[in-house]
Amino acid sequence: PPSPHTAAIAFRQGQIDALARTLFGSPALYSAEMRECLALRALVRAWSQYREDRAIAIGENLIGAECAAERDAFLALLAASLPDRRSDLAGAIRRVQQIAIRPLAAEAAATVALVDAGTEELASVREVAASPKLPGDPATRLLTIVRVLRRSADVDSDALSVTATSPCWAINLLAVADPALFGLSPHPLPFPGLVRRRLFRSDRDLDRDRDDIADFVLEALHETLCDIARVPRAVVAFGEAFPGLRVNSRLLDTWLLLFAFGSMTPAQLARALPCTKAGAGKLLNDLKIGHFAVRHGSLEPYVTAIQFPVSFTM
Repeated sequence: PPSPHTAAIAFRQGQIDALARTLFGSPALYSAEMRECLALRALVRAWSQYREDRAIAIGENLIGAECAAERDAFLALLAASLPDRRSDLAGAIRRVQQIAIRPLAAEAAATVALVDAGTEELASVREVAASPKLPGDPATRLLTIVRVLRRSADVDSDALSVTATSPCWAINLLAVADPALFGLSPHPLPFPGLVRRRLFRSDRDLDRDRDDIADFVLEALHETLCDIARVPRAVVAFGEAFPGLRVNSRLLDTWLLLFAFGSMTPAQLARALPCTKAGAGKLLNDLKIGHFAVRHGSLEPYVTAIQFPVSFTM
């Protein structure tokens, strides 16, 4: 039967469709730089969810040096899952690869092994999610997918143990790369965090699964909806704070990159723009002077100082 949350989910989908057509779909209202910022922010959210799904305790910063093998595997698996290699998300993946430090030989080898191991499971999950027999309602569809993919075997009668090897990460990665598989949106918009590992516990009942999945779907839809609206607000706030900049100024580019990643070092920004490390440091310091960034020490990265709370009512 359809989920009791069907109407609420359909309403959120309608909001996303309207915003995607009128704002996100307009080059005049949503520039290429804004689209890249949105895609990078989605990558940051997706990486955070991937780390949670695969119990990766380090490497919080997507463009940092920690956890390079796992991060590069995540990017490779995501890139291979995209229906359109020219999409905003594909460009964002290339941008992260440009900024990140080149991995060591051992890290590169570890990445290849992780990608090889993940590709088969990703293909299996895609096959289940693409089945024509699945219901169209997103919550019911996702509930069916989860229950098909749930492994029934426990380890030493521990119902929680099964979550350690669950395909939760693969579902969430596909929700970013190809949301149409889950009936979320016809637009190429990412929806990180569609499921959580606890859904794959072997002792859960159907009603609990149904309620949790509906909540997760609504949360994922709302967060993407808010982020679409959040990026233009960041641009407007920047324009008000820094009027009269020269046409060739890189300050807006710097702000959008910082807003996307949350924190950056001058070295990371220098690789991103590209420019000299000294020039990158000056740009970040200009944002600090304008109260758009903070820095808690000369060896620390610059961190976004302004957030833009957004919420859409039901």
